[in-house]
Amino acid sequence: MAMNILTPQQLYKTAPAIFADSPDTAVSNRYGFVPTIEVVNELQNEGWYPVRAQQTHSRNHDKKHLARHMIRFRQDPDRQMTVGDSIAELVLTNSHDRSSAYQLDLGLFRLVCSNGMVTPAGDLGNIRVRHGKQVVENIIEGSLQLAGEIPHINESVEAFRSTLVSSEEAYLFAKAALNLRYGEDWQFTSPINAESLLQARRNEDKEPSLWKVFNCVQENMMKGGLIGRSRTGRSTRTRAIKSVSEDVRLNRALWQLTEEFSALKHPTQPFSHPPKIIEGVFDVA
Repeated sequence: MAMNILTPQQLYKTAPAIFADSPDTAVSNRYGFVPTIEVVNELQNEGWYPVRAQQTHSRNHDKKHLARHMIRFRQDPDRQMTVGDSIAELVLTNSHDRSSAYQLDLGLFRLVCSNGMVTPAGDLGNIRVRHGKQVVENIIEGSLQLAGEIPHINESVEAFRSTLVSSEEAYLFAKAALNLRYGEDWQFTSPINAESLLQARRNEDKEPSLWKVFNCVQENMMKGGLIGRSRTGRSTRTRAIKSVSEDVRLNRALWQLTEEFSALKHPTQPFSHPPKIIEGVFDVA
């Protein structure tokens, strides 16, 4: 599949912190500063190209060049690894304001809806690299480890696609997702209900499989635009998730929720995390 590789100019326009030339002044002497662009360039040398970038909005203009940012990478078309109806990606997040270390995750880009996901890579999870002189080498090593986990992610996706869910089960899945987004008192804080999250944006997503339910919920939650009611009863629309940290947190949690749901539907099926997200939220027959 053809792809649009982001140029340095495009990267700078969407996420200027990638090009920071110094960290926050409050960092300690042990902080080893490595500009994110150095990691980007080295990943390109290894065949991973930046295709999407975003940066968390900073209210302090002077901190704009330090804010948390995320870059998604994809291999060239001849080497791209597909996972079901999606393409495997690497997801790099970082900041230079002491709020996070370098993190590298596996991601999936679903072609039909141009939607990006973040998937915990089995027992490996994600790669965290503290700021230091060996950042680039450790990131490259981590990218190789994560790429080796793609077949296991593909197995999970195939299990999700083959798992049929009833409308009641889909409803319970969406309730658990709202709990992840808005907290345990989501019934009072969420502007939308579970039915809203299950609205399919295209006909092919109306299939009653766990994979399609997950995709409906994930896309609606991440892209926003759903009509709901505020606490005062005023008509409103949900907002898209633009925070880098919230994007990654929710994506990981929704993937884990789907794994746990699948494991409850297939008790003998192994999965990468102990069941905890949906414990006490619902039972699956």
